[in-house]
Amino acid sequence: MTRVTVPALPMTPALASRLGGSPLVLLLDIDGTLAPIAGRPADAALPAATRLVIDDLARTPGVEVVAVSGRSARDSRRLIHLDDTWIIGNHGIEVAPPMAPPVPRAEVAPFAPRVAEASVRATKYARDIPGVIVEDKQWTLSVHYRLANHDIVPGLTEEVQNIARDLGLRLTTGKEVLELRPPLDVNKGTAAVELAARLGALDDDASLFCAGDDRTDEDMFREVRRAQPRSVTVRVGDDRSAPDTSAEYSVSNTDEMRVLLEQILAERRAGARES
Repeated sequence: MTRVTVPALPMTPALASRLGGSPLVLLLDIDGTLAPIAGRPADAALPAATRLVIDDLARTPGVEVVAVSGRSARDSRRLIHLDDTWIIGNHGIEVAPPMAPPVPRAEVAPFAPRVAEASVRATKYARDIPGVIVEDKQWTLSVHYRLANHDIVPGLTEEVQNIARDLGLRLTTGKEVLELRPPLDVNKGTAAVELAARLGALDDDASLFCAGDDRTDEDMFREVRRAQPRSVTVRVGDDRSAPDTSAEYSVSNTDEMRVLLEQILAERRAGARES
């Protein structure tokens, strides 16, 4: 796919038209897309200006904002700190409607004890390795090594692979993180399309926008474009970090992502005044 990389993606008439439908559903990854990546997941923070534009979009008639994250739904809600948004958490395993608690997929329940055991084993292994952080998200497990000496990565990867094999879990990778999940055919993409359909975003007169920065977001780009070819997909980051991305457009960083969201909000408000 030919990709367009420009600073703060301009809102051309063609792009505005593709985003002018109703409803407009915005599928937004959090870390690295809305919030800058932090060394420790708990230290991540959503910039005030980004929170403001997301809040304004979520309150705009005909617009639904969906945060799509590898974090748990509760942690995603804590980070965004907005009640009017939908949350897809744990890479699609749970969904939280606005102002409601998260609901996990029914088929994931039997795997909770396995994830708990994986957390015990990974924490024990990583206890004496500076910079490795084990994040237990109940339904999935993340082992972060962003702050660690990267000489430890091969051994850490082998240990996490062994844990996955022993407990019948699936290992995936992201930006300096190893993820253990139940062996279900569920990811950000499948969950995003399910919710988009539920919200009417796959209808002919609707619009769908999708943004992310990591390997797990590539599932979302592919599935969303397959379900709705007119959707707009945007990757956050430079070309070197993902030369083969499935996203149609790129912006360089979270600041440019915020600017793009501000432009989308301005277009919606202008359209409302004209109608």
